[in-house]
Amino acid sequence: MQGVSCLHPPRKPEDLTLADRETQFRTLRLALTECAAGTVKLLVAEGGMGCGKSTFLSEALRTAAASGFAVLRAAGLPADHRQPLGVLQQLLNDPALPDAARTTVRPMPVQHVRGALERLAAGAPLAIGIDDVQDADPESLHCLMHLTRHSPTSRILLLCTALACSPAADPVLEAELMRQTAFERITLDCLSLDGVTGLVSDRCARPTAPPPADYCLTVTGGNPLLLRALLEEHREADALSAPRPAEPSAPHSPPQAAPPRPVVGGRFYQSVLACLSRTEAAIRQTAGALAVLGGAARADLLPQLLGASPASVTRGLRALEATGLTTSGRFRHPVAEAAALDALDPSRRAHLHRRAAALLHHDGAAPRDVARHLLAARHAAGPWAVSVLRDAAEQSLAQDDVASAVSCLELAYGSCVRERERPEIRIRLAAAFGRTNIAVAEEHLADLTTTLREGELTVHQTALLVPLLVNHGRLGEAREAMDRLSAADDARGLCADGGFPMAAPWPSTAPPAARRDPTDKPFLPRQYGAPQARTDDGRGQQPTAALWALPGNGTSESAAHAAEQVLQSSPLTDSTLVLLANAVRILARTGRYDTADIWCHRLLGEATRRRCPGWQAHLLAVRAELSLCRGLLADAKECAQRALAHVPGHSRSVFAGGPLACQVLACTAMGRYDEATQLLNHPVPEALFHSVYGLGYLRARGHFHLAMNRLPAAVRDFLTAGRAAREWGLDHPVLLPWRTDAAEAFLRLGETKRADQLLTEQLVSPHSGNPYVRGTALRLRAQTAAPTERLRLLSEAVSDLQSSGDRLALARALADLGAAYHSRNEPVRASATVRRAWQLAKECGAQALCDSILPSRGTKDRGPDGRAAPTEALLSESEMRVATLAAGGNTNREIAGRLCVTVSTVEQHLTRVYRKLNITRRRELPTRLRHLADQTD
Repeated sequence: MQGVSCLHPPRKPEDLTLADRETQFRTLRLALTECAAGTVKLLVAEGGMGCGKSTFLSEALRTAAASGFAVLRAAGLPADHRQPLGVLQQLLNDPALPDAARTTVRPMPVQHVRGALERLAAGAPLAIGIDDVQDADPESLHCLMHLTRHSPTSRILLLCTALACSPAADPVLEAELMRQTAFERITLDCLSLDGVTGLVSDRCARPTAPPPADYCLTVTGGNPLLLRALLEEHREADALSAPRPAEPSAPHSPPQAAPPRPVVGGRFYQSVLACLSRTEAAIRQTAGALAVLGGAARADLLPQLLGASPASVTRGLRALEATGLTTSGRFRHPVAEAAALDALDPSRRAHLHRRAAALLHHDGAAPRDVARHLLAARHAAGPWAVSVLRDAAEQSLAQDDVASAVSCLELAYGSCVRERERPEIRIRLAAAFGRTNIAVAEEHLADLTTTLREGELTVHQTALLVPLLVNHGRLGEAREAMDRLSAADDARGLCADGGFPMAAPWPSTAPPAARRDPTDKPFLPRQYGAPQARTDDGRGQQPTAALWALPGNGTSESAAHAAEQVLQSSPLTDSTLVLLANAVRILARTGRYDTADIWCHRLLGEATRRRCPGWQAHLLAVRAELSLCRGLLADAKECAQRALAHVPGHSRSVFAGGPLACQVLACTAMGRYDEATQLLNHPVPEALFHSVYGLGYLRARGHFHLAMNRLPAAVRDFLTAGRAAREWGLDHPVLLPWRTDAAEAFLRLGETKRADQLLTEQLVSPHSGNPYVRGTALRLRAQTAAPTERLRLLSEAVSDLQSSGDRLALARALADLGAAYHSRNEPVRASATVRRAWQLAKECGAQALCDSILPSRGTKDRGPDGRAAPTEALLSESEMRVATLAAGGNTNREIAGRLCVTVSTVEQHLTRVYRKLNITRRRELPTRLRHLADQTD
């Protein structure tokens, strides 16, 4: 062994992945020592793909060369590039082989190869390295086995690397290898936590902070190839998101970066693909099948899915685990699973998904688990598949996974070959879209209505369609469907009184049917489009309209009580959304604004958390109406805009008529007539005017016509809305005050008799107890009353409207009351009242009303009577009360006691009064207030 150093001292490897291989290198050094002493050694280093087998082989051959060994190297080739004796040919072409030996063995008979290698080993020990031996040709391997078997004392070390769990190309050769005493197996596992920590620290030197090593180990399994890719992806992401350089931190406390997040298409993903592409087809198929099954990957399903033997599947699973891609039969990271799927041919992938769906269904798996594969394959042949998709859609909706539910229903609809079953799937699809896109849901409803009119819906399907139409406010179409149910012999149970579920949506009892006096005569000529009493039947309120009607016995108290019962007892679902939204509306329209606002906020928060933009649109529309009822015009406009923003394609939506009406009313009251014109120029579907949303739209358009002095057009819109409300049994002034709307238009037309008829009917109706309804009617009635009666009516109107909470309606009544005081020559009261009206209108943002109160206002400093006066002179209602009492000689404490406020509040009010009136002493108050009264006279 002259010139051979078998105990060559180990050095620190340059590649830190080798730092975790001390045990393997100890085995190698021992083999080198025994080989140098005159013994053939055969080592096979096995590991997963990307675990550093080639790196280990290179380092081992370098160690052998440093110890005086002659080194030859070859590599196995994939099957499509493999040739007989190809590996042996690589060895014989190695530059380390002497030319004489090359010449001798060129014919390559086995005995010549053996003799040449023995002669080469006689001069110095010989190390032969073969990478990827599982891909070596059998002829070359037989030749090398012949060498190790017949030359036991030759100083030859045969070192091979092999993919763990790879099947032997030649089982006989594998058995012979196992029998040889010179054979020893070396396992190249993935890196340990210490090995990962060392590589992470080395690869993530500053300024890139190292990610947590334990996380990296979890994602990559310690596979060096995958780990390097993960760290490279982390470094690139860190560079893209790095802030500007800061002051250098202390060297003893290196920052710890957030865990790297691999993405599909990134370097980690590409490395997984590379690992799979270099392994055998059976392992790739096992990986693909495992990825297809996902969470349902069970050992008993994989062989059936692949049509392979359990032994072959087990071998594939072990190979994947040895590579670090899986643990306990599951992929370590979703990106690795995605790469395994993408490694499959698309047709093969679809086939595996179809077979997985059938296997899971036969095995009794949950519908969502089966549906996932049907969706991935875009294939649902057979009634069982359609049924599974429908069940999976229901499960998805229960878990607020609307996108999955819609996908399931769309595939079920497209795959269903039974035409009579397709409408029912589409009904459910429309309900699902109601959560995400109301416009699309309405398109499905329109098509279903057409199918209904063509007589293609069964009784059961029609019964399913009716509640959906009602929830979408399409009462005209819902009534048409109910009429068809009534005519069907097998639907009598559904159409009996109270039998239809939507007929009594409110607690206790359904809303009372609209009562009609048999002697009731049309109170307006037909040329004005006056609502006519129904003469076809006496059904009054339709069952389909009960959801939108006022519950209870018709009073505001009973309606509010029923609404609160619903809100407290009903969860937010597809079927209760509109019921809950209408309950909030009823609370608002009966003056319970604070309670309505609390419930609206709560429901809107839930809809937002559950990611249902369709529900959000409904509740934002309710919030817009609530703000409108309180006179908060800017808030109403904003909420209506937000509601429409949650309805893509709202120009074709019936629902959009509601928020659009709120915007028009707000813009009209704010004096933004150009904006209101643009809103009304937006196209709306004809179906809008057959829905409850059309009632609000007609009313809003009528008020715009009223503001533009297009009085006949306003009358037509108000009366058309009233006709529809009466036809559906929704003729309640709390829901739609069309009579006062039309009366105002008639008053401006000079038709006081017709206006008086409408106002009288509203005031004597059983529903006139509502403060808003009564206050609005009294304000309009006062316009035709005698001067003495006018003041009483307006005072009552102000009192009612103040209790109603509608500040804009109150401002209108105060403006009229101020004018009445002025006509009775009471300037101080007139000034204070008009000032209060103007201030309320200003707070509401009702510029149009402010302009009507101050008709000659050209700048900001016009007084309540239109004369020039400093803006600072306008006192608020509270300031005027305090100033009047102070001018009467009351002390601050006496004023505080009379007004039930603190002395500090009185002092603050007086400070503002002094500043606005430009005075400095209390005794100047009477003179200044009289001066203001003279200005308003």
